Amino acid sequence: MTTQGDSKVGESDQTTMTKINGKGFRRAVVRATSPVDLAAIMPVALVLVVVFLLPAPTCEQFVFERGNPTVRTAYLSHFVHRQQLHLLGNLAVYLAVAPVTYLLCILSDRRQLFRGMFVTLLAVFPFALSGMQLLFPRQREILGFSGLNAGLFGLLCVAWVTYIGHQFLETENNRYAPAVLFVISGVIALITLPGRAWRLQIGAASISLGIGYVTLWVRRGSHLQNAALRERFDRFGYAELAGAGLGLIVSYPFIGFREIVTLDTGVLDVYVHLLGFSLSFIVVFVYVELTG
Repeated sequence: MTTQGDSKVGESDQTTMTKINGKGFRRAVVRATSPVDLAAIMPVALVLVVVFLLPAPTCEQFVFERGNPTVRTAYLSHFVHRQQLHLLGNLAVYLAVAPVTYLLCILSDRRQLFRGMFVTLLAVFPFALSGMQLLFPRQREILGFSGLNAGLFGLLCVAWVTYIGHQFLETENNRYAPAVLFVISGVIALITLPGRAWRLQIGAASISLGIGYVTLWVRRGSHLQNAALRERFDRFGYAELAGAGLGLIVSYPFIGFREIVTLDTGVLDVYVHLLGFSLSFIVVFVYVELTG
């Protein structure tokens, strides 16, 4: 919410551990989860709460303003929330998306992908998202964690495709991951663009491209065997995690790009959300393709 004004873990024992036909889901999660990773994920929520509890004048000093940009506010502004509802919304999204994305990564042997992108989101993306505000001629402010949450959704999309290939299809061809980006972008266009901006045409074209990717993938997927898929989906936990990831992906356009949002302190800036989501997806997709 804003206001206007791995490389793969290539060890054979870990690969066997995370496969459906290896250990049970709960045991696989316990063995793959790293205390170091949890120590990085959980404190983010605490930091958001602590910053919100600071005196209001102090928090206002952290807000990024286009007319008076500083390096400090470019970073810290993404951790500032003026309203409790704004904070709770971003906390709820983060506490849902971050753990699911982490599980998808570690159960598809992509721990380093999660670690690298998580650090990038927290260390680099605040500056990128704030810096892009300088392109607008009018006075603007940006604050809140939703831009970084959008980046997590971008990582989630690629992680979900990787997980499905690794656990259910026995292939990790990630070249079809843009199908998710095209479909989600099409839905976002239908939700946010005005009619005069060719909303229906842009949305339909984007969704059609996504469907085309999926169709091509299915036709070339000789590995898609109903009996094998049913066997994998019958294993407790793995299918449920896939469903949770898909549910979050499908819901994102309606969470981050609601048509009308009014707040006492400003309006929803869907530009930052789209930038965070798209930039994250592109960075993750390129990394996965380059590292294999």
